[in-house]
Amino acid sequence: MAVVPRRRSRGLAHGLVDDLGEKIRSQQLRAGDKLPTESAIMQVYGVSRTVVREALSKLQAAGLVETHHGVGTFVLAPKTESSFYIA
Repeated sequence: MAVVPRRRSRGLAHGLVDDLGEKIRSQQLRAGDKLPTESAIMQVYGVSRTVVREALSKLQAAGLVETHHGVGTFVLAPKTESSFYIA
C-alpha cells in the first residue's frame, strides 16, 4: 500500500486563498457580502480551523476582506488605483 504524504497546512491555506480570492475577483462574492462561517468553510473545503484562519488572514493582508470579531468576515470593495501621485 502506497503512503500518500499529507499536505501541509500552508499549502491548504494557499489553495483556499486562491479559491476565495478568485471568487472575489470574479464577483461571485461581491463587496459587502459576508463570507460563510469558519465552520462552514471547514466543512466545504475539508480543512482545519487553523487553515481557514490562516487563509482569512492572508485575504485580509491582501485587502480583499475584513473581519469584524463576533460578526463575520466581509468582502471589501476592490481598491481603485491609488489617487496618490507625485507631480
